[in-house]
Parts: sequence; C-alpha cells; structure tokens
Amino acid sequence: MKAQAVLQQAEPYLDELEARLRQASARHPGVVSRVGTDALDAGGKRLRPLLVHLTSSDRERALRGGVAVELVHTATLVHDDLVDGAELRRGREAVWHSHGPGAARAGGDYLFASAFAELAEAGDLEGVRILADTCLALARGEALQRSQLNDPETTEEAYFERIALKSAKLFEAACLLGARDERLGRFGLALGIAFQIVDDILDCSGDTIETGKIAGTDLREGTPTLPLLLAAREDDVVRDALAGGPVGDALVRVAATGALEHSRDVALDYTRQARELLRDEPRLEALTHIVIERKS
Repeated sequence: MKAQAVLQQAEPYLDELEARLRQASARHPGVVSRVGTDALDAGGKRLRPLLVHLTSSDRERALRGGVAVELVHTATLVHDDLVDGAELRRGREAVWHSHGPGAARAGGDYLFASAFAELAEAGDLEGVRILADTCLALARGEALQRSQLNDPETTEEAYFERIALKSAKLFEAACLLGARDERLGRFGLALGIAFQIVDDILDCSGDTIETGKIAGTDLREGTPTLPLLLAAREDDVVRDALAGGPVGDALVRVAATGALEHSRDVALDYTRQARELLRDEPRLEALTHIVIERKS
C-alpha cells in the first residue's frame, strides 16, 4: 500500500483527533489552556496518533489513545523548548517565548495531566499504566541527554539507549495503546529509533523552511547525535565543536565525512527490523517509508 493512500484513508480519524485535542486542551480555560492550544496549533505529523489508529480495531480506543499520546508528545516539546531555550518550533514562535517560561512550564504539565485524564475517564487502567511507564522512560531519556551534553566520547550504545527512552518509547506506547500487542510494541520501538535518527540527520542537513528548525541546533547545544558522533571520530573540528568549542564550518565538515549517509543506513536498518515484525499489515509497512523518506 502506498503511503499517500494510508494518509488519505486516515483523514477522517485525524480530523476527529484534532477536534478532540482542542477539547482536551480547552477543558480548563485560562493561561495553561492557551499555552496548550498554541502548542497544539504548531501542528506536526501526528505520527504517534496515526500509529494508534493503524494498530487499533476500536475507533474510540484509537481516538482516546491518539489524544493521550499526542498530548504527552506536545508536552515534552513545550518543556524541551523551555529547557533548551529554543525560540522556534515548527517555524512558529515557541510557546515559552510567547507566553513566558513559567506559563510554558505549567502549560506542559497541564498537557501531561490532560493525557492521563483522557484515559482515566474511560476507565482504561492498562492504558494509564502504558502511558505512565512511557513518561518515566521519557524522564530517564532527558536525564541521559543532559549527562551526555558536550561529550564527543558518548558511545553509540549510549546514544541508542537515550533515543530509545526519550523518543522511541512514545512510538512503542502508541502501538500498545492501539493494540495491546507486544509484537507491535516492538515494531513501534524500532520505528521510533529510525524516526529519531532521521531527525538527527535533518538537524545537520535539513532546510529550515521545511523542518521548521534552524539547522545545526544539536551541534550548537552539544547534543551528541549519531551523525555528529560519527563525524567527530574523523574530524577534530567537529569533535571540538561538539565538546563546546566554536562551531564555525563544522556542519559542512559533518557532511564531508560521510556521517550522514552512514546514519541513514542505520535508520534504514531499523525500518527493516520494524517491517520484519509485521504480519501482512501493509498500512504499517507504508508508515515505515513515510518515516524514512520525510524531509521535516
């Protein structure tokens, strides 16, 4: 099945999801609600809710789970931008920049709480457990990222551990919320790792107009991503920049090392691992191509 056909078939679900997201954010009108709505209005691919939809046979469960997982995802972005001091999110002003740090912190907490409320109100205790385990993983991943900042000696194993916790666990949760099937959870985890590697490649090579982000953010912030770690092994300028030195032309030098191509090969391998877990599930297979071919 072609990726575009999957997205077209999912349009009614995604339209209803958007309405439910706004309802969840507007539940308690005020500053935190405005912060949450502004964060949701920045848009996004809604890949995580789409995973819930594609793995679920129950529309209402898919909507509840999709809303919950996207609220958590959006909350992490609000908090990440605040901690990192990032002024842009998907080409728009980051909510902490427009509403202030205190409001953004509270707004992110509000979105987290709203995600759990979505599942709790339906009596979905297993869903609450899945989401709670995932949020614990996200926190651990964030702590790992802080400990790895400006460290070009970070191992690939440590990098993969971090992105599994900080990013891929939310893809796993989406599949588990949809199907309660460990096989599909493993699919989501592998897909999420591939997604994050592609994200890290785009940070080195993507166009700001397409990605909504300023290229080289990871290098300037000292976040050791796979392409940066691979390049730092071969180029001392990249290594010094990752360690906190001047960036200069380091981003150009990353591309010259072949690190981007190597990283893409690794991402492709994770999408292959994800596909090997499928059993005649063409819509999920199509999603693996969306993840690896995306430009933003």
